[in-house]
Parts: sequence; structure tokens; C-alpha cells
Amino acid sequence: MAKDIRARLQALVSKLYQAREEFYQVAFGQSADQVLGPPASEQQLQAFERSLGYALPPSYREMLLLHDGWVALEDEADLLSLAQRREEEIRDRVKSFKKMMREGEDPYNPDNLLIVGGADTTFVVYLDIDARRADGEMDVVEYTYEEGELARHKDMAAYLKSNYDEVRAWIKDEMGADAGPDPKE
Repeated sequence: MAKDIRARLQALVSKLYQAREEFYQVAFGQSADQVLGPPASEQQLQAFERSLGYALPPSYREMLLLHDGWVALEDEADLLSLAQRREEEIRDRVKSFKKMMREGEDPYNPDNLLIVGGADTTFVVYLDIDARRADGEMDVVEYTYEEGELARHKDMAAYLKSNYDEVRAWIKDEMGADAGPDPKE
């Protein structure tokens, strides 16, 4: 099963990475400045899981085994690497996220795990610990401080697929009739 998840994630990562590069070329005439991290080690993930007190969802765990982080996955927001989680500005962002989760108008579980964020953006993506299913997966939730929940996905693969579909739509908007068909799924 892990091999199936890994293969699906690798294909989605490749398609999304290429689509983001294409969009930035079409819209801005430049690279997206995105960087995929090297794989996390099993030992790093086990230590992270021990610090959390629970196992990571299988699809997110496999993503980190493929790429421990993705700089500029969501423009100013990164898929946080294990190393980034130790940086002061990211630790501060996580603290403010937890406070907002606890005290906001629509309080959420402050133990939700922030997986996409940045120091200068109010857009985040988190794993909803209260939505853990029997297979170990958790919902992946896109959220802004201003608007609240934007979208909810069943796992990391569904989140990446949705992100890919959104970027393909941006490309079509930029190119108009010149966009041509979407690459095969």
C-alpha cells in the first residue's frame, strides 16, 4: 500500500511542479522559484512523530519521505520541512496558528498540525487531527486567517491534485484559447 501511495504522490508532485513552472512562465516570464526538499529519513520522521505523540497520516508521511519540504508550494507558503519547523519565524507562525485555533471566532483543535505556511502569509494548510480515520489519514484543510476554511481534502494526494487542477485553471485563464488540452491524468 505504501508503494501505491508513494507512486501516486510522486506523479502528482511531478505534475504540480511542472504546472507551477508553466504558469509562472506564462504569467510572469520567470521561474516559480520552487524547490523540492530532499527525502526525510525514517529516523527523522519517527522522532517527529514521538514529539507529536501520534503517527503522521500515511499520505503526508510518504510525502515527507519523498520530499521533506517544498519551498513556494503555495507562493509565499511552503510545505514545511522538518528543519523549517525549528526556525524561529516558523515557530512563531505555528504559535500564532495554535492561538488562533484555540481563541478564534470558530475555534478548532489547537493540536491540528500546520503543514503549509510561511512567515509572511495568512494562508495555511493543516492536518485536522479530529478528522483522523481508521486508515490513519486526516483531512488536509486549506485555511486563511481572514476567511476561515477554504477547502478540505481527504488526504495529501487529494490536496496536491486539487492544487494541480487550480494551477491548470490559472494557465487556461492566462493563455485563453491558446491553452490547449490538459496533460493526461
